[in-house]
Amino acid sequence: MKKTFLLTSLLSLLFAVSLHAQIPVVSKAAKALPKVDLGVKLGANFQELSGNLSAQYRGGVVGGVFVGLHKNRMGVQVEGLIKTVAYKVNVSGFNTLPVPPTTPSASVNAITLEVPVLFEYKIFWHIWAQAGPEFSSILSAKDGSTDYKNKFDANDFGAVIGLEAHLPMRLNIGARYIYGVTNINNESESHIAGSMKNRTAQLYVGFRFI
Repeated sequence: MKKTFLLTSLLSLLFAVSLHAQIPVVSKAAKALPKVDLGVKLGANFQELSGNLSAQYRGGVVGGVFVGLHKNRMGVQVEGLIKTVAYKVNVSGFNTLPVPPTTPSASVNAITLEVPVLFEYKIFWHIWAQAGPEFSSILSAKDGSTDYKNKFDANDFGAVIGLEAHLPMRLNIGARYIYGVTNINNESESHIAGSMKNRTAQLYVGFRFI
């Protein structure tokens, strides 16, 4: 029994020494690699459709997942988000030509998938500046049972600029503005001439799992 105890103790000591000897190597390798962030986010989406249809910001929600890589003061973050917005639009030209004398309106509830690819730079403390492209696609656009999705070009491209704070307790908070570049007016279906582009402001909170 005594020999077994001594042998076990010796093996445990050798394992501890071996592990201790390897820790600096592991630590150096870990420091050389970028830090990985993976998490979820949820926030408020304020959006307008500039042009002939709508010119006022209306509220919705935005949420999804993000993954990022950071090293020193530089980083990149990719997100997959679902957002909602209710466009207040004049629909007189949507269904008939010529345009009737009245201009009935509709609240078109749109659901959009967006994928921003953001380059990040730590400007001070835990504050990171963000900028990059965003690709989005309209999944649904309805007013009740009336489907208006074909009135819009489903795919959109925008430019993002924002600030994000990486806080303790694995929390993120941020604000950003997305300037839509693409004309999403499908004139052949909407029967309305002119450009329509998205303008979006977002506020959000996120939680990092790692």
